[in-house]
Formats: sequence, structure tokens, C-alpha cells
Amino acid sequence: MLSQDIILRLIMWLPQIAAFVFAIVMWPKYKNTTQRNFIYFLGFVLVIECFGYLLPVLYGVKSGYVYNVYTIISGLFLLTWFKSILQTKKLVIVFISVFIASIGYCLFFQAFGVLWKIPLVVLAITILICSTVFFSDLLTKNEVVNFKTDQKFWIVTGCLVFYISYLPLVLLQKYFGLSGIYYRIPITINIILMFGFIIKSFLCLKKN
Repeated sequence: MLSQDIILRLIMWLPQIAAFVFAIVMWPKYKNTTQRNFIYFLGFVLVIECFGYLLPVLYGVKSGYVYNVYTIISGLFLLTWFKSILQTKKLVIVFISVFIASIGYCLFFQAFGVLWKIPLVVLAITILICSTVFFSDLLTKNEVVNFKTDQKFWIVTGCLVFYISYLPLVLLQKYFGLSGIYYRIPITINIILMFGFIIKSFLCLKKN
């Protein structure tokens, strides 16, 4: 009989796999846009999920090593992407610098095998701000009437939904003693929602 952990992982992996499949299928539709690198990012997510599960089970490697690498690469990827789609590029450059500084701090003062919270909090806050700026810019453009077929809109919505829920979860985890199944369930729900919006971003390309 499958354990709760395996069941939650399978539920979480399904939308991630589906998003990668849609990214491959719809590649000709967005290969010349600012979203072209998402196919590699989604493939990277699947590799991380595999390592994050298998390395601790097979070799006793702490999952913190894997997920800290994920935080660094995914954070830099998302912030760089926001820099390519936002008009306030200097602001995003500042955010990238702060994020890199938070990583540098953890490299010097925290163990790499422990999940780093500071870069996660910094990343969540910066992405929430970037998402807000994106929607603010969108409202001033004629593109707002066609938002349903705007791939960027759905990806940013996914990021906003994920991080607006994830930030308080990370900040309050220690105070409420959230761990194990009580931590994994809300994280799984957030991931399902985020990748659901990413899948929608690829499906909307069919309408273009």
C-alpha cells in the first residue's frame, strides 16, 4: 500500500509532468517569445523532483542539498524572466542582486544541507512585487482585453497564487510547528495550482 508521502508526491508530479509535455507539444507556438526557456525550466523541475526523492532514499543525501540548488536556479530563472517582460528592468536587477546576496549569506553562515529559508522569503517577496508590477503594467496596455490568450498573464498568475500562499507558510512554519503531512499538503496544493496555470498558459496558445 502506498504511503501518504508517495501519494502526495504522485499528485504533485502529475501537473509538473503535464506542464512539461505541453511545453514540448506547444514549443513551435512560443519558441520565439520571452517564454521560450520555460521548456528547459520545466524539464529541470522534473529532474530536481527525481533527485529530491531518490537521493535521500538511495544514498542518504539530505534533500536540502537538492532543493537549495533548485531555489538558486529557479529563483534566478524566474527573476531573469520577469526582467525580460517588465518595463521596470532596473527594479528587477535590484531584486536579483538582493536574491544573490541572500544566497551568499547562506553559503557563508548556514549549512548547505539544511533548507535555506532566507533566499526563499526574499524570492517570494520579490516575485510578488514583480507580479503586482506586471498586472499594473497590463492594465495600462491594450493587451488587457486579450489577457485570456496572453501566455505571460497565466504564468504570472501561477507565480502570484503560489508565492502569496507560500510566503506565510514559510514564515509561520516554525511558530505553528508545521511539518510532515501538515506541511506537504498545502505545498502540494500550491504546486498543483501553480502548474495548472502554467498548463493553461500553453493551452491558450492554441487560441492564438
